[in-house]
Amino acid sequence: MQQNDYYISKKTELLKNFKEFAQRIKVFLTAEYGEEFSKEVIAEMITDYENIIPEIPYIGGEDNPMTQNLLSSINYLIVYGVLKRNDKNLEKIGNICYKQENEFLKTHNDEIFPITHPDARDLLKYLAEQSGAYPEDFVYEIVEGEGFDVGLDFTQCAICKFFHKKNADEFLPYLCAMDIPMSEYGNLGLHRTKTLSDGFNVCDFRYKAGRNTSVASKVIKR
Repeated sequence: MQQNDYYISKKTELLKNFKEFAQRIKVFLTAEYGEEFSKEVIAEMITDYENIIPEIPYIGGEDNPMTQNLLSSINYLIVYGVLKRNDKNLEKIGNICYKQENEFLKTHNDEIFPITHPDARDLLKYLAEQSGAYPEDFVYEIVEGEGFDVGLDFTQCAICKFFHKKNADEFLPYLCAMDIPMSEYGNLGLHRTKTLSDGFNVCDFRYKAGRNTSVASKVIKR
């Protein structure tokens, strides 16, 4: 299969998953903008999602677990794009998306990858060695040190690159902030001081099970 056919071959599954996501976020859209507007933009979002499928960058498909991270981010890219097109405020868009992700993770914390578990170590090492195999891929390495269970430094982000291509850089800080509830509900103890989306040359993820989450964010105040 040609790389650019990967997502097209999964179109039915991807659309099904997106429609389920759209129904979840509709609750928050309705609370902010009302039922009629929410119904209209959900229809726009489904159309936009179907159109973007052939453009999603191939980073290894099912052989790369980070493909799921990329796909999840595109759900929010679609929400952002449609609401901006309808002249909605960035901060409100970001907060709606953050609330949706927070609610989903709170009720689906069993789906959060247990990155601090000792058994995850070998897999993380293998994935880090394989990262960057494709031009639009994530690139990251494992960092050793004291005071944390797992350290990862990302120097290239498939999500940032695709959002930049779609002129959606301003939304990235809200997307990055979604690592806060992921850490909290997954008991991952993430500390992060900088991100590529904020203009730094690295995203410095440091995980330690059981400690309080501390993630620098310009958009989500806690």
